[in-house]
Amino acid sequence: MNSGSRGRALLVAVIIPLLNLLTVPAHAQEREVSFEWDAAGRLYLSVSYRDVVDAATRRKLSRGLPTVIVLTATVYRVGSTEPLSTTAQTCKVTWHVWEEAWRVEITRPGGSETRWIATVEGVLRKCAEARGLLAADRSQVRTSAPLYLRAKVQVDPLSPELLGKIKRWVSRPTGTATAAPGDSLFSTFTGLFLQRIGEAEAELKFVTKAVIPKRPP
Repeated sequence: MNSGSRGRALLVAVIIPLLNLLTVPAHAQEREVSFEWDAAGRLYLSVSYRDVVDAATRRKLSRGLPTVIVLTATVYRVGSTEPLSTTAQTCKVTWHVWEEAWRVEITRPGGSETRWIATVEGVLRKCAEARGLLAADRSQVRTSAPLYLRAKVQVDPLSPELLGKIKRWVSRPTGTATAAPGDSLFSTFTGLFLQRIGEAEAELKFVTKAVIPKRPP
């Protein structure tokens, strides 16, 4: 190889990695997550996705317009591309004039709850974060290896079926209300919810850092 060819090869070797870095979207960067077992062998996770709430969504909340924020996620073991379990959380926010507060309906594995919240910051704490979200049990995650999360968050998804599907999925009568390989709904969740949900007013995808779940106290 002559000096000109070597120079071009070196230039390509330097430029291509730089271009790859420049084209990686900010929302694909890894973020913090925590996993924790309880004494009954259930795995819970906590993660924040406040960056999905942009200025337009904040204005919408401040004006009292109905807003829905949906998280769908799968849990993986480091070194494997096969998901171990799935989880989801939906949050429907509605302003009520007479109460001067937002009615927040949260649906997640294990059931639903309704809260009355007086500030936008309080709404974000409940709806743009998942705290103590049921993710799996010992039948699904049998390893002590580090785990990570792949997730999609949507604000006001345009598919009218989405919320109904998630609500039916998380409210079904099972031990953990999460779907795992071998479950008849597992391929439905990973295929439809995570890949083909449809358009939304805002969308965020992210992968978390890998961490070893904390043991129960």
